[in-house]
This record gives sequence, structure tokens and C-alpha cells, in this order.
Amino acid sequence: MPDEPLLREKAREAIRSGKLPLRKPARILGGLGTGESCGVCGLMLTPTDMEIEAEFGRRDGPGRLDGFHAHPRCYAAWEFERTKVDLPPEPPRLLSI
Repeated sequence: MPDEPLLREKAREAIRSGKLPLRKPARILGGLGTGESCGVCGLMLTPTDMEIEAEFGRRDGPGRLDGFHAHPRCYAAWEFERTKVDLPPEPPRLLSI
């Protein structure tokens, strides 16, 4: 597993390239690795690894959630880099009565 500065650089690059989002996940799950590739470092999450799965609601409406899988340290690097970026405020949500 790469050291923290390298993980943070990989997270920044994934954010810059659009591979990983800047927005906060709608749901976060954890458990044993499922064989998916880590969204930050690219290494496989084996059944002996702990895994975090971040799920995001689709921008085009409700339904299946989009997301990514990551090692806990990789997720922490993404979260740190994600919150460093100045985000525009989210538009207000209109409520129907």
C-alpha cells in the first residue's frame, strides 16, 4: 500500500480527471473486500482487506446508486482531498406542496 502523500496525490488526480466525485456520498458501507479495484490506488480489494464503499445518488434522478470501493486509507485520502477543494454552493432544492 502506498504511503499517505502518494495516496493523496492519487486521490487528487482521480478528482481532477473526474474518476471520483467531489460531492459527499449519499451512503457509506464497510466490510471485507469484494474483489473490486480501489477507486484511489487501483489495487484489488481482497477478502482479507477491509473495504469502504461510497455510494452517490445519480444526478439524473433516483434509482441505482453510483459509487466506488476503496481501502480505508485510500478513502481517507480522497475525503481529505475532496474537502480541501472549494466547492460552489449546492443549488437550493425546491419543495412541492
